Amino acid sequence: MQLRLQWPIVIVVVLVAIAASELIFDLRAPRSELHQMHAITTTVSLQTAGYNAFEAEMEKKYGPNVVTLLDLQSSRMTAKINGKLVDDRPAPSWFSDARGFFLVGKEGAMSTFPFSINPAEPPEPGRHGGLGAGYLRTRWAKRLPAKYVDFDDRDVVTDTCVTISSSDFGWPGRFLLLRNGAFCVQFWKGSSPGSMLIGVVVADGDSWMRPFTRRLCRWFTSKAIGRVAATDRAVPADYAACVLVDRPNRPSVPEKLQSYVYEVRRDATLAAMN
Repeated sequence: MQLRLQWPIVIVVVLVAIAASELIFDLRAPRSELHQMHAITTTVSLQTAGYNAFEAEMEKKYGPNVVTLLDLQSSRMTAKINGKLVDDRPAPSWFSDARGFFLVGKEGAMSTFPFSINPAEPPEPGRHGGLGAGYLRTRWAKRLPAKYVDFDDRDVVTDTCVTISSSDFGWPGRFLLLRNGAFCVQFWKGSSPGSMLIGVVVADGDSWMRPFTRRLCRWFTSKAIGRVAATDRAVPADYAACVLVDRPNRPSVPEKLQSYVYEVRRDATLAAMN
């Protein structure tokens, strides 16, 4: 009887291990021998109209002696009377964009791909420069070797942009609370020229979603590659990247940004880079 009970347990453990390797660790996915490094930051804009309404509400409720404050660091609005906190709430805000750069390629032959993408308003095709070398030098001078920002802004061109939404993925998209996403092909015309499909996807998921981000990003990127291929591009980009931003309006959320980088092979297979 004891052996009979053990077999179902073993089977369950094996099935869980298989599911974890597929959905969490993405172990069956091919691996690339290329190298990459990146730096990414996000921008969240606060709505001054929302703060003005809060200020008027507090004054109406507590009188002219109430002191209101908008904390830009925590994105919270507070109200105090004689130093005593009487109200504390999140400030109305919205996700503006994700911006940064990817360096991709072989040692000594890396391509530079600066980007700035707002999924709600993707960049116009034909835009030159992206963030520009000047921004990269100012923002990441200590992290980015000088040789990678020694280029003309005309060396970076935005090509085709496509969007994705929760409706593209049926009930899983709605379950994951996807807001929107945009993927844009960036051309690098400097040394070691190449192209990269860079995507920014915004979600309002929860901590349970974090272990699955590796698989989710592969899913989103494959969808975007297919959508780009349906346009006038006959050849896939050389590389691809997915930046998944979870609950950007909540400063307290840890690890809200996850990114994954791939080599795109000629058959559109995604080979993950470390």
